[in-house]
Parts: sequence; C-alpha cells; structure tokens
Amino acid sequence: MHRTIFALAATAIGLASFSLPAVAADPGYCHHYADLAVWQFHRNLAIPGCFHGPDARWNANWSGHYGWCLGAPWEAARAEDARRGERLHECSFAAFGHP
Repeated sequence: MHRTIFALAATAIGLASFSLPAVAADPGYCHHYADLAVWQFHRNLAIPGCFHGPDARWNANWSGHYGWCLGAPWEAARAEDARRGERLHECSFAAFGHP
C-alpha cells in the first residue's frame, strides 16, 4: 500500500512540474492589440480625472505595444487588453455615471 501511495505521489509531483510552454500571440492579434491599446490611451486622456501615465500600459506608441505583444504569451496580451478596458470602464463611470 505504501508503494502505491508513493507511486501516486511521485506521479502527481512529476505531472505538476510539467508545464506546456506559453503560446505567443500571433501577428494578426498583435496588430489589433496595438490599435486598441493606442485607441484606449487616447480615450483615457479624454475622460476627466482618468489619466495616470504615460507608462508601459498607457501610451500612444503603436510599435511598442505591437512589439510587446509579439513577445508575450497570448494570455498576458489578453489580460493587458482586459485591464485597460476595465480601467476605462471604471474611469468613465466615475466621471460620467456610465461607461
């Protein structure tokens, strides 16, 4: 019985240490990502009291956004896109009472 438990534990540890490599975002998605990031930056500037930058997330450097996206895992690019969208929603609601 102890051998079975040990074997199961060893298998679980082996599987836990195995991870698939992150899938990089493709150029088509990154083009869209950069377009949207620049648009979101300008939208951020237009909402009173919203802008707190520029920084890596909030800027008008299309090439910088595109290049970052190409080197990032797809999930990280989607998360950045979503975080900017959430921030714009929060700022718009605070400034205007609606998104």
